Amino acid sequence: MRGTSLVHQLSGSYRTVEFSPKLLTVHSEISASHFVLPDLPSVYEYSDHERKNYFNAIPPNQRIQTIAACNHNETSLGKLVIEAGKLLVVGGHDKNSLDKKNRNKNSKGSSCCALTTTDAVQILQQRNDTKSAEIWGVTNPNNINSIQSVNEKIAAGITGFITQPLLSSHALDILEAYPRESNATYIAGVAMPNSNKSLQFWLKLLEQPELETDALFKSHMAFFQSPYFTSMSWIRREVQNLEANATIDGMHFMPMKNTNDLLDLLGK
Repeated sequence: MRGTSLVHQLSGSYRTVEFSPKLLTVHSEISASHFVLPDLPSVYEYSDHERKNYFNAIPPNQRIQTIAACNHNETSLGKLVIEAGKLLVVGGHDKNSLDKKNRNKNSKGSSCCALTTTDAVQILQQRNDTKSAEIWGVTNPNNINSIQSVNEKIAAGITGFITQPLLSSHALDILEAYPRESNATYIAGVAMPNSNKSLQFWLKLLEQPELETDALFKSHMAFFQSPYFTSMSWIRREVQNLEANATIDGMHFMPMKNTNDLLDLLGK
């Protein structure tokens, strides 16, 4: 028997979920407003077949299509098939990015090299089939420099943000310092680790080794070392903390391989 779902306790307009092939057969059991299709090979490289399964399974009004700028130049982004009304543009610096593949092939700049987030946004805004689409970005509230980055992205035309999980002592304060006058949407990321190893995955992904000495992150690590921990109790605590202390428009759940806790948390 599954635990008590938090679905009816969550406020905000958005309850988004990072999609993975493991969710293909159970997505209909999850109470989510949207499912995000990732686009960074360093996290998970989707095959054409798996991408097709996503678009076949998820209705258009529940899709958020991620576009990694690092995987595109102006030509490839102009030809990319858009199949969602919401687009999530991420910069990325993946080891397989277009820029690294083509660094020495051509000296004509944008004709061969990977785009920045703002470059990608400008190109998408010029396409006839994306003029009505909402273009969102990502931000990392564990990093103080993200405040300036959010301002720059809003100036480029981004209207909403999904955050990385708030894992540091100052992340909530940084989130609250993001500009609000533009009425941008802010959706707080929620990690769903089930072990120290999966928590350390986020440390690596965020590329912030200094978090290892952060008091809050150390407490997270200690939690998963206790003999009687449950991953769901940690996740529920994080959700309740965001509900109580953050000014947000919803939450974005990133289960990775932890499908069981996701179903417990957001099961219909």
